[in-house]
Amino acid sequence: MTTTPDFSIVIVNLNAAALLRACLKSIDETRGDINVQTIVVDNGSTDSSLDMLRAEFPHILSLPQGSNTGYVPANNVGMTSATGRYLMYLNNDTTLSPGCLQTLKTFLDAHPKAGAISPSICNPDGSDQGVARRFPTLMNGIFGRRSFLTKLFPNNPWARRYMVCLHRADTDPFEVDMLSAACMVVRTDQAKAMGGFDEAFTLYWVDAELCARLQHAGYSIWCVPEARILHFEGMGGSTSTLRRRIRMTIAFNRDAYLAYWKRNRLGPFHPARWAVGAILAARAAALLVVQLLRPNRATSSPARPVHPEGARA
Repeated sequence: MTTTPDFSIVIVNLNAAALLRACLKSIDETRGDINVQTIVVDNGSTDSSLDMLRAEFPHILSLPQGSNTGYVPANNVGMTSATGRYLMYLNNDTTLSPGCLQTLKTFLDAHPKAGAISPSICNPDGSDQGVARRFPTLMNGIFGRRSFLTKLFPNNPWARRYMVCLHRADTDPFEVDMLSAACMVVRTDQAKAMGGFDEAFTLYWVDAELCARLQHAGYSIWCVPEARILHFEGMGGSTSTLRRRIRMTIAFNRDAYLAYWKRNRLGPFHPARWAVGAILAARAAALLVVQLLRPNRATSSPARPVHPEGARA
């Protein structure tokens, strides 16, 4: 590229050629005049992903890793090759809506103290997934984003405080504590200066931890709901088998523990750190018992029925 890109979009892929194709098409079809550098970090795919990239998207920077290095390290690999002013972390099971990039760029250009922003991340039916949130309290272990009690009592005060994006009637930008790496934009130079994602994390909560570091550095975190993407959450197959569901349950609670003490900068002997660790360990154990008793129980969000190639944001 002869000019500095507006965005570097980093996408991590593993054996998801159809999802990746739909995601990349949406970028090309909706970016308009925005200058984009798209980077695909492939974690050792054995399907047609790499052949598809070479044949259909030769303009895209492809970084084959040869093996599954993990979601977090792969994002950092992509970050090191980013040359755009803004760095977008984007899941391969997403599609961008028209005007999304322009809206996000306009907001970032006008708000130099915004450290991280995201569009409204929606299910295929257009409903908000509730991922632009306040940092959770202990009560959100019960009234969480996917908990049974939240489904029964969606207007309970703990869920309303936590999933603030679900309880707004307008499309004005609003400030939150944490965003989802399914689609999150940061300033490239700032992300590189901070070392990108913390590789102590497996998969979950790494985005919350990066948001916390940005807040500690004096920056704000925003959702810009006028910009939208669709997220076909769960179609990547991370919870498609009992073994994977067990592994992801352990990773989720372990990473939540890391995010809690890192965000609050708690030392190894702080009593709150031990208390939260015990609570999350008990929560993980309870969920594992449920999964063993109901091995066919799905844990992904209900965003699965529509394939991305049959829908556009």
